Amino acid sequence: MVQFNTRANEILLKLVYYGPGLSGKTTNLQSLHAMCQEVQRGELFSVNTQEDRTLFFDLLPINLGYIYGNSIHLQIYTVPGQVQYDASRRVVLGGADGVVFVADSSEAKMQENVDSLSNLYHNLNANRLNIKQIPFVLQYNKRDLPDAMPVGVMNRRLNFRSAPFFESIANRGTGVLDTFLAITKETVGTTFQKYHLDKKIKDFDEMLNLIETNIRSSMRDLPPSEEPAAPPTGTVLRHSQVTVGDLVPGTVVDPQDLLEDALKSNMETARLYTELKQIKDVLEQKNQELAVLAAQNERSNQDNLKTRRYLEGLIQSVAEAIISFSHDGRILTWNTAAEQIFGYPRSEIVGHAFQKLIPGNRVGELEQAIAQVSKGQIIRDVPTVRVRKNGEEFPASITYAPIRGSDDRVLAFSALVRDMGEQRSLERRLEHAETSSSLARIMPPLFNELANRLGPMLLQKGLLLETTTDPEQQVRMSRLLQAVDATQNLLRPLMMVLSPSSPRLEPCNVNTLVQEAAKRIEGEAAAAGVAMDFTLAADLPECGLDSDQVREALVNLFRSAVFASVKSPVKRVRVGTRLADNAIQIVSQDTGPAIPEPENGRVFELAAAIDVESLGVCMAATVVQAHGGRISVRSQEGVGNAFLVELPMTDATEKKSVPASLEGKKILVVDDEAFLLECLADALSAWGCNVTACALATDAVLKLQAESFDLIVSDIRMPGLSGIQLFDWIRDHQIAMTRKIIYTTGDSFDPETRAFLEKSKLPHLGKPFDLKKLKQAMTDLLG
Repeated sequence: MVQFNTRANEILLKLVYYGPGLSGKTTNLQSLHAMCQEVQRGELFSVNTQEDRTLFFDLLPINLGYIYGNSIHLQIYTVPGQVQYDASRRVVLGGADGVVFVADSSEAKMQENVDSLSNLYHNLNANRLNIKQIPFVLQYNKRDLPDAMPVGVMNRRLNFRSAPFFESIANRGTGVLDTFLAITKETVGTTFQKYHLDKKIKDFDEMLNLIETNIRSSMRDLPPSEEPAAPPTGTVLRHSQVTVGDLVPGTVVDPQDLLEDALKSNMETARLYTELKQIKDVLEQKNQELAVLAAQNERSNQDNLKTRRYLEGLIQSVAEAIISFSHDGRILTWNTAAEQIFGYPRSEIVGHAFQKLIPGNRVGELEQAIAQVSKGQIIRDVPTVRVRKNGEEFPASITYAPIRGSDDRVLAFSALVRDMGEQRSLERRLEHAETSSSLARIMPPLFNELANRLGPMLLQKGLLLETTTDPEQQVRMSRLLQAVDATQNLLRPLMMVLSPSSPRLEPCNVNTLVQEAAKRIEGEAAAAGVAMDFTLAADLPECGLDSDQVREALVNLFRSAVFASVKSPVKRVRVGTRLADNAIQIVSQDTGPAIPEPENGRVFELAAAIDVESLGVCMAATVVQAHGGRISVRSQEGVGNAFLVELPMTDATEKKSVPASLEGKKILVVDDEAFLLECLADALSAWGCNVTACALATDAVLKLQAESFDLIVSDIRMPGLSGIQLFDWIRDHQIAMTRKIIYTTGDSFDPETRAFLEKSKLPHLGKPFDLKKLKQAMTDLLG
């Protein structure tokens, strides 16, 4: 009989599989058990004989889940089919809500089917149940037998009430699920209608279809096999063959009553066992959940420990001192930055008064801060002064904050102390960098103007030396020219960086250039007490170099090495040459202080130059790179610095000047500096050239349109049309002249100018230049 649990909204229905012995009732339950998901089914409970024949019943609990707010549970029973167990069948049928009659399709078993159906009728009547009213489904099992009777014949013999019927092969699962769905839907529908539960449901047919959908979606198919399905694992109680006749007659208790009581007891035991199994499963699930929670708790503890260590590491790694102290001013914690800033190790200061870090005239600051922070306020960036362990006072900025407990009560205080002395030093360095940046912006144009003023002086110097014949005037002139030479020598490193000329390659011996450079600085080295050692490879071949530029670069590189070695107890400079990988290497090693690693790569940049010596290194790098070479440095504390210059083996045949002078050559000179233009015109006229001078590039374009020239000498930075724009016009209109231009400029450091010279590969002279270089460049180009 249906059971209701209104508190839990549960409905318990009892289904009974009935039929003759060995018709497949237990096999139906075993197949259902195999099809059901674990969460839906209970354990299959059987009370069998020693030969595995059902003695009392089989029980399979199945949970259909919630249907329209009601949790539907099924208890599915089978009955023993043997004739001698009629009492067991009657007891099991008691309270049944639906019956499935499993008939054996074998022709030899038809009479047993009829007898069993008749027995069902009588046992239902004994339990006050009507076979014509109770939900009833027929299953014709064993349809795979050779002597299986036609379904129509079986219907005429057994299906007296035109009930739903299904063909099946239970040991393969065929028809089992369809039979189960039919009896379930009919039983649930009849029960809901009987107790008027269907009135609470808007679409009752939809509910029944939902039951079928839920069951089909949650069931799994049995694997196809020709062999009968193996019985599922379950709980089995075995008994010897027992009948009512085996009981001793004449006992006080009626044997029939005793058998019924025993059967009911077994059924209750099965029910209790099923509930116990469900409780056990629930407890195991809870234990698993507890294990998961315990694992999560352990992970949380590990995460908390990691977070704590991370925060501790963070506090220890910050650059500011983080100090906590109690209400009475005792220091509680002390990080690494505090040790570095104040000089106290943690073991020495923790537990001492915070006032120990405050100058005597500022002790009142702490009391004021504690009074405000105790109210929950945060005091940020208080400018003040603190005292180190050695008594030195330093400017500081402090932020005070409260440390609260779980009840939001202020337990202690924290102080974040920032050493402002270092910040002020950084501010001064930033100001210096900004000043240097400003100088870097104004230096190129300023140097260009300086080169324009110095250029005429050098040109006039050359003209005077060539034209003056009076010995007395030559002596006086030499004194004046010495001042000009001194000015040029002073500016030469800067000129070669900001306004380098293109290299004029000629066959040179590197060892000779090294010796000439060493001779120029040997006096400076001797005066500084620095010894110079030379190890020069004897078999170095000649290669194409600009001897003047390379010699000047080596002079500045050796002078820098001497200057660095002066600062070392071992004052020594070693210079060596060798041939390696189709390049000539020059090594200059000093014993001076090692260049710091961050500045190692910047030592060749003009922005890193801080004195004449470092400017010389920058100039040497400029010359080496102009020759297509490389320069690098390796530094090691206690050993010194080793500069490596690598010059490519360039084949340069000796260029011969034009046998005749430049006399008669038509030269176009373009420069916006009037005095320099006049000096250039005078010098070229003195060499016999026909000179056309133009102060603007636009005038030069007009001259080029009107007549032809052998050579053009042009400035780059000019008002209006620049020298670069003049070249663009020549390339578009007189392309043959693009290889007959010499540029003069004091603005090679300008990015646009440098990019133009590198791309065009045109010869150029850096201002200021002398007549010798100008004449060489002109004869080379015309030759």
